[in-house]
Amino acid sequence: MEDCDDFMRRMGSYMNLKFEKYWSKYSLILAIVVILDPRYKLQFVEWGYEKLYGKESKELKDVSDTLFALFGSYMDKFSHLLVSNPVNQTPTQLETLFVEFDNIYQDESTSVEKTELHLYLEGKRLDRKQELDILSWWKLEQFRYPVLSRMASDVLKIPISTVASESAFRISGRVLDQYRSSLLPETVQALLCTRDWFFGKEALEKKGADLEKLTKEIFDMSLNKNSRQCSNSISLD
Repeated sequence: MEDCDDFMRRMGSYMNLKFEKYWSKYSLILAIVVILDPRYKLQFVEWGYEKLYGKESKELKDVSDTLFALFGSYMDKFSHLLVSNPVNQTPTQLETLFVEFDNIYQDESTSVEKTELHLYLEGKRLDRKQELDILSWWKLEQFRYPVLSRMASDVLKIPISTVASESAFRISGRVLDQYRSSLLPETVQALLCTRDWFFGKEALEKKGADLEKLTKEIFDMSLNKNSRQCSNSISLD
């Protein structure tokens, strides 16, 4: 961006816009995935976000709020998993008296009941260097964390996509998108070469050529060629 060449400065500015776009769109769900890894938990996210954004950052608060809000929604949906007594079992008179005693003389230090999420986060982390199948670990812990394990199972099964560095920082638009994902390599090469021949450096100033128009023209050329070949073949037959 500070280059003496005007062309390079413009290219650097366009690349910086792409960088800012991907840097600002930090993924909350990926942070939650790290927290649900018993080798890292919340401490790793706190450590990383402190390096990136400083202490008590808004970004870290967003992650924490989202994590507890997501767990709260699972608690509302799967609260029946927390029932520990069999359905048909009725408490005895002695058990009822003890419950009454607990309610009256409850210790103030334990008056706030901790959720599964609190207990998991406060527990000791596993060795970071050990190989671990996280989904299998949560399956084994489903009796200890019935609701949290259900949430972890859903979150950890979300497919992850990545953006290649070349795609993130190049200044042109996509050549292959959802509408051109089946193009032959020869057709893609023809698109790129034709754009370079037609526009040259002007493509940068115009923020890319009209690839839709180029694609149509090349396809028309291919169809005409195939049509002539078919006609010649029919005539020979």
